[in-house]
Formats: sequence, C-alpha cells, structure tokens
Amino acid sequence: MTRDRPTLSVIGGGLGAGKSTLIAGLLARPDMAKTGVVVNEFGAFGVDDLLLAAAAPKTSLALLQNGCICCRPGNDLSEVVRNMITAAEAPLRRILVETSGVADLSAVIARIGADHALRALVRLDAAVAVVDATAPDDARPEHLAAADRIVLSKTDLVPASRAEEIRRNLAGMNPTAPLFDAAALPGPEELFNAGLIDSATGAVQPNRWLRATGTVHVHDKDAIRSWVIEFAPQRWTVLTEQIARMSRAAGSALLRLKGIVVDRDDPRPLAIQMVRDQIYRPVRLTPETGGGVSRIVVIARAPAAPAIEAFAARLGAAPIHHKE
Repeated sequence: MTRDRPTLSVIGGGLGAGKSTLIAGLLARPDMAKTGVVVNEFGAFGVDDLLLAAAAPKTSLALLQNGCICCRPGNDLSEVVRNMITAAEAPLRRILVETSGVADLSAVIARIGADHALRALVRLDAAVAVVDATAPDDARPEHLAAADRIVLSKTDLVPASRAEEIRRNLAGMNPTAPLFDAAALPGPEELFNAGLIDSATGAVQPNRWLRATGTVHVHDKDAIRSWVIEFAPQRWTVLTEQIARMSRAAGSALLRLKGIVVDRDDPRPLAIQMVRDQIYRPVRLTPETGGGVSRIVVIARAPAAPAIEAFAARLGAAPIHHKE
C-alpha cells in the first residue's frame, strides 16, 4: 500500500440522521482541506450536494443519483472517484462518500470491497454510522455492526439521561467502534484513520484497527452479538477452511469479521477482514505485530451464534463467557 492515494471513508445513516450536517461541519475545518465528497441520492434530484456546495464551495463535490451505491449496477462510484481525483487542482488527501438515507452500510462496504478498480484508486478507511438521538430505533443493527465509528447526532434534542442510555445501547451493539457526539465535533484523525495503515504516517496500526482485547467475549443486545476470539497460531490454509466453514453455517447472519492472525508457516501475521460474504485480500504484517497471539472479532446476528461458537471451539479458544 502507498500513501499517495487518498483515503476513502463512507458516512451512512438514516434519512435525516444528520450526515450532511456532520460533513458540512467537518469541511469547515482547516485540517479537512484537500477533501472530496461524493453524495449518493436515491432519487433523481439531489439536495445534500447543493447544501454541501453552499457550505464548502471550494470542496470537490460529485453526485450519484437514481439508486443506492449498494445495489446499483455498474461501477459508477469508481468512475466518479477517478474523475474527481483527476480533476482536483491539488492531490486529494481523502474522499468521503455520503450514502443515501435508505442504503445499508454493510452492503455499501461489501460493494466497495469488491470493486477492484476503486480500490486501486484509494485506500479504504472508515465506515461511519450516524445515529439520530431523536429516532435511534431507525438505525438498523446491520448498519451499526458494519461501522468503524459511530456518531450520535441531535443529543441536544433529548434529555441527557436518554442520550446516555442510547450511548450504552450503541456501545453494546458494536463494542469495537468508538462512539462520538456530533455536538462535540470530532476531528478527522479521530473520526477517520480507522484503517490498518495510519493515514498520516503510513505505519501499521493493528491495535487501533482491531480494537480487540480478551479471549472470547459475547455481548447480546437486540439480536446482535459480538465475539472476540483469541487463539494460538494456526496454519493459514487450515484457518481459511475454518472461516469458510463458519461463514457457510452462519449464512446471512454473519455481518463482519476482522482480525490479526499468526500463521504457523510464516513469521509475518496476517490482517484479515470480511463484510457479509465479501472477503478482503489478507495483508501480511511485520513479524512483531500482534504479540504472537491471534485475535478475531466477529459481529453477527444471534442465529449465527452456534456456528461462531463451534468455530471458536475448533480453534481451541477459551470458553465463551456471556455478558448480560
């Protein structure tokens, strides 16, 4: 991977959740210079791109309309990104993609991961889920499970006790994602820079990327569970077979998997990632990364529990402890 490609982050959320407001606030910051924005509108007429153009007239903006990125045919996004990079007066540092309000964030991430033309143009960074504090139940569990970062908006419109309750619920549904309040606008290094490669230094940041501790933990909330599985080194060929077996058994209930695993046949650990059934190409890390222990984070719906627990057992992981 090289640092000369711009990073690409996806910002998703329901209709009216505050995605455009968040992006407009970010674009006003000096450290967000050299940023491009692609707005995806489900309908034929765009509004958010006009609002962002008014808020940040010097920003490179593009509109993708008439359908969600996750299900529209062709490779429109990669073409738009290519044109944006080519037309920019100065090299872009990052590109933000604002999804339509009806898009499924996990499906968008899987679609981007499968677009090899797009991945040759950018370095994938953060998936950000924006949740409206006045309507938190509108945030789909799959949407939250796919997020690297969660931003809670409109907290000033609900009682402080309610906002804190929502924060606890969100943290339980995706304990690997840092949670921010839109009212205390996070900077780009906090909100983004979630990839395996540090966007500022180019160094590998495995702990920040994985955000996993412990052996095997389970949190059950609203039918979404998260597992952190810690196990001894495995042969990579064997581990891939075990992951495929687990994925087949879990089916569509499997939402996300990522980890750093130690290969018995190679001193360099592997960073692995999977969104739904889309497997990203593994990345070899330096031998000292990971401390000699394999960790995998899995987020899935409750029906996947038997498949994931059987997977952990086959790897020789510690017994699973349920958190209430």
